[in-house]
Amino acid sequence: MDRLLDLTAYIHIGLALVVFLGARLTPRWPGVKWLVVMLSVYLSLRYFLWRYTETLNTSTTAGLVISICLVLAETYGFIAALLFYFQTLSPKEEDAPPVGDDFMPSVDVMVTIYDESTDILYRTLVACKAIDYPAKRVIVCDDGQRDEVRQLSEKLGCVYIRGPRNEDAKAGNLNHAMTQTDGDLVMTMDVDHVPVRTFLQETVGFFRDEKVALVQTAHHFYNPDIFQRNLRVEQVASNEQDMFFHVVQPGRNRWNSSFYCGSGAVIRRSALEQVGGFRTETVTEDIHTSIHLHGRGYRSVYVNKDLAAGLAPEDFVSYLKQRKRWARGCFQIFLKNNPLWARGLNLSQRINYFASVFYFLHGWPRLMFLIAPLTYLLFNQFPLRAGIPELLSFFLPHLCAFMSVLPAVSRVFRKAFWADIYETVMCLPLALATLGAIFRPGDRTFAVTPKGLRFSKNTIQIGMIWWLLALSGLTVLGLWLGAFRLSRGEGESSALIINLTWALYNFFVIISAILTAYERPQLRGAPRLARRIPCEVKVKEGPTIQAATRDLSETGLSLDLHEIYSLNPEVSITLKGDGELTRVEGEIARFDRRGMRPEPSVGVRFKEVSEEQRQSLVRQMYSSPDMWAGAHSRTEAGALLSLGRIATSALRARAALQRMKRRSLRVGLSETCRVRIAGEEFAGALHDVSIDGLSVEMSGPIPDAIGDATVILNGSRRELEVPCRAVYSRGSIGGVKLGLHVLDRATLARWMAERG
Repeated sequence: MDRLLDLTAYIHIGLALVVFLGARLTPRWPGVKWLVVMLSVYLSLRYFLWRYTETLNTSTTAGLVISICLVLAETYGFIAALLFYFQTLSPKEEDAPPVGDDFMPSVDVMVTIYDESTDILYRTLVACKAIDYPAKRVIVCDDGQRDEVRQLSEKLGCVYIRGPRNEDAKAGNLNHAMTQTDGDLVMTMDVDHVPVRTFLQETVGFFRDEKVALVQTAHHFYNPDIFQRNLRVEQVASNEQDMFFHVVQPGRNRWNSSFYCGSGAVIRRSALEQVGGFRTETVTEDIHTSIHLHGRGYRSVYVNKDLAAGLAPEDFVSYLKQRKRWARGCFQIFLKNNPLWARGLNLSQRINYFASVFYFLHGWPRLMFLIAPLTYLLFNQFPLRAGIPELLSFFLPHLCAFMSVLPAVSRVFRKAFWADIYETVMCLPLALATLGAIFRPGDRTFAVTPKGLRFSKNTIQIGMIWWLLALSGLTVLGLWLGAFRLSRGEGESSALIINLTWALYNFFVIISAILTAYERPQLRGAPRLARRIPCEVKVKEGPTIQAATRDLSETGLSLDLHEIYSLNPEVSITLKGDGELTRVEGEIARFDRRGMRPEPSVGVRFKEVSEEQRQSLVRQMYSSPDMWAGAHSRTEAGALLSLGRIATSALRARAALQRMKRRSLRVGLSETCRVRIAGEEFAGALHDVSIDGLSVEMSGPIPDAIGDATVILNGSRRELEVPCRAVYSRGSIGGVKLGLHVLDRATLARWMAERG
């Protein structure tokens, strides 16, 4: 319709602006959140009334089918938003009552393992043993029945229980262990989830209430997920699971419907036995067990604090395998024990559990959103009948309000652009997984998520993204045909503009999803965690330096110094974290600068770490109660910045692989010197110097073939001669730059000390 917007349209655009501004006030005035959500819901209801009554394409049968599918996909999104608001608008957090001599129930700390690396298990067991709670036993539940797991368990003083060889997966493993233990409470940890030492102190106190059956804690992941790592957006995007653990679960806690997540939880044994143990009918034993506990009238408590840290899926295939299992399991629950009419649940619990199942339906609507503009650009079938003025009047207020409210409700953890990327990556696999659950509801094949993966080079999972590649090609074709028709004045210009804009946005989302499958190299054998731990660096035959680590692993660390030192390669490090001293010998593997920063950075490789030292390092890395404080303090970037970061991800990945390599710091200076080559002396000027090497600018001609050379430096009392070996010579603005490797480090160090 070629007319200006009417007054009603401007009023509703104004309401969308109110939502936009109000959403930005919610951090300061949380009560505003309710107002902006209600306004957003009103604008959405107005939009859907218009969509169902005025926009369906009834001109052809194909057009009507496409149009109905699209509006149903949009309706799914609106219902999902309403369920999200219901779950999250009123979070509840509470502190645990203290434990002490008057209340100290026994706890069986059960760590489950199947085929994962014993190195991963080692960290978890060391940290579990370090938990500050006397009435506990650490139990290894080994479903893989491996001798090396038994030997490690015995070495670390843990109880070893050989599992039933993957009978009923993790649930069966835990149920088997329960028949051989008798602790009042059961704490379950996945093999890769490493707890802090106060884990039980901050959870067990809740069980003073006899109605509490479950205390679940937040899951934190110390490695970047596939989106953060492969798109190089760790600094602008939150972990994809953070919104669930820090927004959805605290919100569900208000309604007594936060649920067990399989790890990082403590469960009352008597309540678990009352519901028949961990449920084995589905592949998501955690949420299924929670439904039965809530159905018996028990309470759950959610602790919104990172008391343990684990590994997020480390590659694209592992991520999809995990999500398909979750989707299949939720639909198995829906078919076998539907929460809408499960016995004993109240209305709010039914709504919240239904929301968990409903979420995994998003694959089909997302596919529709990706395909819809192509139905017009490629086949001239209108997905909806509307002009630009109508879209500005109805769609624009609805969209802007929703996009404003989402980050206000989800706090720092989600923006609409990232939600589109997450759903696009998963949409087809999840759509097929839900179909599989419907046609094969009895399939209980449990796909274990691989952990501790390493990649030596860039790879791309073509077999998993062929459909995304095909869809990107169709989108490019649609964009080209649409632009061609628009340039020739063919078709309806408003429809072409709308669908071209839509398809262009989809193209960026699809490309982002494809890049997620482009695996970056992952070379480290041991995790290296960002850690600010006070330490002393004792240099052999040198000073003792007070510093703080930048990051730490079981094999080495890095730290930044406030001034430049001439460091001997052999150093002794004393870490002073969380009341524990860890002394370890090391050698300097790198002494360089980070980018343009003036302070030097040192990388140390540990030598001959003993068993006692290794355990102490693990505790320094993982066990401090405040180890993960502040991990979720940054704000997720908006769409424009995110697009920019994704577009440059390949370049930044290449730059990141150009690692700092110098064994000793290069210091720029300007100092005259002489260079003796084959008995002949040449005038020169030092360009930079380190304890291992130096470079000299020389203005005159020098011999073509240079082997050994001697640099003559002006000392405070006499000239000092430093024997060197030539590494390179190349032209420079001043003449020739000569790179030399120092053969007599002691003499050069004496000259540097005299010079200050």
